[in-house]
Amino acid sequence: MALNIKNQETCDLAREVAEMTDDTMTGAITIALKQRRDQLKRERDRDRLLRTVDAISKRCAAKMGPGPSSEEIIESMYGEYGEPV
Repeated sequence: MALNIKNQETCDLAREVAEMTDDTMTGAITIALKQRRDQLKRERDRDRLLRTVDAISKRCAAKMGPGPSSEEIIESMYGEYGEPV
């Protein structure tokens, strides 16, 4: 269970945060590590969601037949001066 930190900057940061939060150095380090872990999990989950959405959009695009582009559809809805057709 022992953790021996041999980096002066890390020790100084832990001490500073502990003093600012009225906590122990161990408590300050524990909170910092939990926050970092949670951030990494959120990033991993976000990346996984983006990959899933990308895969779904590619499958949908592959199933769509040829047709007008979104720009062409929008242009067909309005006249030369922007009035609805």
